[in-house]
Amino acid sequence: MLINKLKKSLINGFAFASLLIAFYIGQSNTKEIDLISHSRLFQEYQIDKICNEKGSIIAYKGNNLIGYVSCGESQGYGGPLKVMILADSLGKIINSELLHDTETHAYIEKLKNKHYFDQYPNKILNDKFLIHDDISAVSGATISSNAIALASREASWSIASHNFSMDLPDVGIGWKFGLYELLVLLIFILAFIATQFKNKKLRYLTLFSSFIVIGFLINSSISLSHIARLILGFIPDIRQHLVWWILLIGNLLIITILGKNVYCNSICPFHAGQILLNKISGINFKIAPQLSRYLIKTPKFLLWLSLLLILISKNPTLAAYEPFAMFFSLDGIGIQWYILPASLIGSLFISDFFCHYFCPVGASFRWLIDIRKKLINQLKKQNG
Repeated sequence: MLINKLKKSLINGFAFASLLIAFYIGQSNTKEIDLISHSRLFQEYQIDKICNEKGSIIAYKGNNLIGYVSCGESQGYGGPLKVMILADSLGKIINSELLHDTETHAYIEKLKNKHYFDQYPNKILNDKFLIHDDISAVSGATISSNAIALASREASWSIASHNFSMDLPDVGIGWKFGLYELLVLLIFILAFIATQFKNKKLRYLTLFSSFIVIGFLINSSISLSHIARLILGFIPDIRQHLVWWILLIGNLLIITILGKNVYCNSICPFHAGQILLNKISGINFKIAPQLSRYLIKTPKFLLWLSLLLILISKNPTLAAYEPFAMFFSLDGIGIQWYILPASLIGSLFISDFFCHYFCPVGASFRWLIDIRKKLINQLKKQNG
């Protein structure tokens, strides 16, 4: 027993220490890549000379003025992104480029396929850059659409004010609270009630409501990239990303206060999909206890490995392998094309196959619950 405890402590200590080292490496890597001079726009417009004047970058081709360059940043679905704007001498955008992003690859590809970026050339620098006003979002990539619009506004307005003394419109930052946000809030409240009072019927109602709303309609399942964003400090504005705050921050608060994992128990749309598949097949194989004892540790290992890569790279989406978004949109990359069918086939024969043996989100929440229990037990011992 003592040897097992010592072994467990050593493994946990190594895992925690390695993550701290990875975080330090990622944060201390201050080497900046010259994104601007190596950008597509510089090559396309044959810009070979730039100079800084009054806080702006002026671009030349030989001795001929091409225009003004500025970069803007904002928070997207996966974390920070940077947009470069090239404007002419008349106050219009020549072209724009997404210089850096940590978005899910499928979302950026969707924007390109839907010609989202074609909206920016010829826009006036002091336009509003507002989604549903003078910028059209792409369905299924609304958060990324809005983030790029905000970054483009920051860059464009910088040129407008520094180089043209243009008046800038008062757009404000209002709360994005529509039907979807209302439905997610309602689902979360009902899921909390179902979890707290162990109401099975209400739990199934919230799970399959989430399957439709959070899964198919807005495709906003919590993934490891959400948790990584929080660790890295890439926290989105609550006014524009209320669903993120309700699902992730709301669940973390309930775990902290009550030790209950509302999301995995009564909300996760992929969990609902697995339940549905298992009910359809009517099969529920039991894995041998000796094998199950080792497989059940897989999510923790995958969580550690994924976080290690994410913290070193400072890219929240780099190692997020879950097939959640792909399941509801059929847009995925790389290993997701293998994990999704494997998960679905496994769910036909083993209840909650992915949740038990692969999910890093569930592993994260279970780890937090375990930490909370240990802290409470220590407090009881000290006060006992």
